[in-house]
Amino acid sequence: MNIVEEHREKCTRCGQCLEVCSRYEDLGVLDRLYGYLDGSSNIDSESLLRCLTCGLCISACPENLGIKPLISPSRQKWVNENGLSERQTMVDPESENNLFKKISEMDGIPEYTDRSGSVVYFPGCAGTYINKVMAQASVTLLEKAGVDYTVLSGLEYCCGAVSAGAGDQGPIRKHGQKNIDEIRKRGAIVLITACPGCFKAFKDIYPRMFGRLDFEVLQVSQYLDRLLKEGRLTPENALKFRVFYHDPCHLTRGMGVYTEARDVLEKIPGTGLANKTPEGSACCGFGGGVRVNYPSESISVASDRFRAAEKLGCDAIITNCGGCMQNLAEAGKNEKIKIFDLAEYLALACGIKIEREDRRMIELVNRAYNLCVPGYKEPDLS
Repeated sequence: MNIVEEHREKCTRCGQCLEVCSRYEDLGVLDRLYGYLDGSSNIDSESLLRCLTCGLCISACPENLGIKPLISPSRQKWVNENGLSERQTMVDPESENNLFKKISEMDGIPEYTDRSGSVVYFPGCAGTYINKVMAQASVTLLEKAGVDYTVLSGLEYCCGAVSAGAGDQGPIRKHGQKNIDEIRKRGAIVLITACPGCFKAFKDIYPRMFGRLDFEVLQVSQYLDRLLKEGRLTPENALKFRVFYHDPCHLTRGMGVYTEARDVLEKIPGTGLANKTPEGSACCGFGGGVRVNYPSESISVASDRFRAAEKLGCDAIITNCGGCMQNLAEAGKNEKIKIFDLAEYLALACGIKIEREDRRMIELVNRAYNLCVPGYKEPDLS
């Protein structure tokens, strides 16, 4: 039984998926996806591109179906038949129109010592080119904890997960084995990824494509939690915030990593965690290519996270994903609530100050978008 047959057979058309979805308004999207996948009809690109791939629909579905499982094969079919759109080439590491290439030309990238190390830190494209505070904080904490580490960064090591999400499997197949070989070459026994998408690539997709990996794969929240439990990091500075932890969709619903970031926050003096469980966590609007294809709508979704934090009386939002950080920073330009990356927040508690340049980062990203897509309209924050 293929995915369309299984979905048609099990789906009761109850609509619970739509109750949690901010992107689709009726169950007609299922019929359009069915028809496109079984070859009985064509589909409009908007039906494919609107999905955040957040997975909320799956968690709400009594049959564990949702809309997302139909999106990935439909996008792959679309790209095979039509290629990537101009906007989608911004996330293709092989394209001259790549967003990160444009940012690098304008701003350069941090230089890290390339050496062997038992631990490899993998900041991903977002941590290398956009949310540099995320990578800088993590590396500084590794130094403080006395970890024997090295860094593997830059577009040449792109994991390919974002392109795969857009429907293009080429980069993940091309870069995957090379990335694995580079990590092995450095003598790693542990790989730490910053980006949840990179985490999924190494933890889930690569082993299925290339075989079992001979090093442990952890997301940075898991490794920081380990360092705290081992007593190698001690947060002594009280940070008196009531915080809202924003769960990255691809880390939580996508990979089942829920507790470690909260465990880190619970160990920081003075910090009160408002949402102690991930139930009901929603998307920031960045995922699934929506930030690229529908920028204003994407930022509007991110603004909802500030309203959720306000309801709980929070004065800070903390997240653990470069894409979430970018969207929350842009949506929060005029908000009173502060935004922190998890590693940055822990670094502050450990007495380490990391310089933030949110407005410069936002301006840089929007300039790069304009270079990739002439006439690109910046998100409307009014």
